[in-house]
Amino acid sequence: MWLADRLANLVSGLGGPRDKSTGNLHVHVPRAKAELDAAYRDNWLARKVVDIVPFDMLREWRAWQAPPEVAAALATSEERLCLRDRLLRALRLARLHGGAALLIGDGAPDPNLPLDPETVGQGGLHYLHILPRGQIQAGAIERDPLSPWFGEPKGYTIAGGQPVHPSRVVRLLGAALPDDAMSDGWGDSVLQALLEAIDQATAAAAHIAAMLPEAKQDVISVPGLSQHLSTEDGTRHLTERFAYAARMKGLFGMLLLEGDGRSPEGERYQQKQLDFSGLPEVARLFLQVAAGAADIPVTRLLGQSPAGLNATGESDTRNYHDHVAARQAVELTPAIARLDRLLIRDALGRSEPALRYAWRPLAQASEREKAEVGRLKAETAAMLAREGVVPPAVLGRGVEGWLSGADLFPGIAAAFGRSAG
Repeated sequence: MWLADRLANLVSGLGGPRDKSTGNLHVHVPRAKAELDAAYRDNWLARKVVDIVPFDMLREWRAWQAPPEVAAALATSEERLCLRDRLLRALRLARLHGGAALLIGDGAPDPNLPLDPETVGQGGLHYLHILPRGQIQAGAIERDPLSPWFGEPKGYTIAGGQPVHPSRVVRLLGAALPDDAMSDGWGDSVLQALLEAIDQATAAAAHIAAMLPEAKQDVISVPGLSQHLSTEDGTRHLTERFAYAARMKGLFGMLLLEGDGRSPEGERYQQKQLDFSGLPEVARLFLQVAAGAADIPVTRLLGQSPAGLNATGESDTRNYHDHVAARQAVELTPAIARLDRLLIRDALGRSEPALRYAWRPLAQASEREKAEVGRLKAETAAMLAREGVVPPAVLGRGVEGWLSGADLFPGIAAAFGRSAG
């Protein structure tokens, strides 16, 4: 026996058979790839929803916590493999289609064999190829909790039937799915749940734009209009008459009509105007709903200043930056961890398990703020040097790394390199 545990009101009918909402039922209707592609190409709001988050996740990139020469070698490998560009395009495709992949190439003749990081030497990575969801098919999900590939596809097949080992693939997902719904190894398009709100927002603006030509209409009441239009000559004479009247109004700003405009025998002129006073708020409301559904503040989605008394938008921007930083840490960093281990060997020719990096913050400090932070760090370094807490060579190395990456003095990293040589 099923028991319904919900709020019910016998007087108003809430929760009972008279409640219109009791018939609501959520039915999943997948969006076709052609529809998603059309929305991305033709709807400006859908394109921004897909593009903004990946762009902001990679906009400031990352900083390796390593000595300058090591960081420079890693940056060189990233640039040679076009990692930032490949990752941005793959993340956009993942959000649009629910998934995408990066194929790691090391020159192996059989991509179905595992890619052992120990076999990758300096310059050992040859390419990173972007594979949209339609060009790579994921195999069955590994359900053995003792397997290192638990929760991931056991293998992949790319276009042409070539099998690929999962160690050679960086899998990027779109919107998350319930675990039992991930039958093909991918996620949902982010537009799957947002497209209705996006369509409503763009439709509201389109309806308002369609009303603009009707904002002002001239209305002329003509006695015996039906009789005039009942004959071909009458229709022609009436059309010519008011076409001439319209030209007079356009040229001289006056409209000539027969009669006094009040009596039944005379023609009467009126002008109707539409009231647009509440429509901007309606359009803005739909845009706010779409922005909330996309987890992107209106100030970022529309590029507009916040409205309202004493509104600065700083809290919205700060919350959004925290949201992006969380996605970098929780989603992106684990997704590319396998690739990063290979990247370290490609750059240095050896493994460095202790190497770490940090995503640069989206909110960039002003020159004044940079100088203030630099002053505090310089005072801290001077205090450590006076107290002798840190060995001078170690402290000097740390100060060198800080100054090289702090963007306070352009060219100082190269100058450190020349002095060391």
